[in-house]
Amino acid sequence: MSADQLQFIFSLFSFVGVIGILFYIILSKAKQEEQQERVEILKDKVFALQEYILQVEEECETRKEPEEENLKEKIILLYEEGKDISLIEETLSVPRAKIEMVLKFHNLKKSDNWKNSID
Repeated sequence: MSADQLQFIFSLFSFVGVIGILFYIILSKAKQEEQQERVEILKDKVFALQEYILQVEEECETRKEPEEENLKEKIILLYEEGKDISLIEETLSVPRAKIEMVLKFHNLKKSDNWKNSID
């Protein structure tokens, strides 16, 4: 092989290498852009889900609070009047475990308020 032929072969390999590198750079750039688009779409979906969760939580809070608070107040009122737990259970149609739970929290809250009032 002559020097000109070797030079042509090396030039050809160099040209193919440069084309391959450019092709690789273009493909990696396209993948990065596609990943960025996916990240943006996922961010939008996460934001939408967070907004939906907040709306659902607000609806649940506004719906349940008055009924639950009213029921808790009735339980506490009847208990402080001296009614027995079984009588409260029959009167309000509330399970005994729930009545006991409400009364325990009420007693804890009273004891915490007492401790805070001393400090």
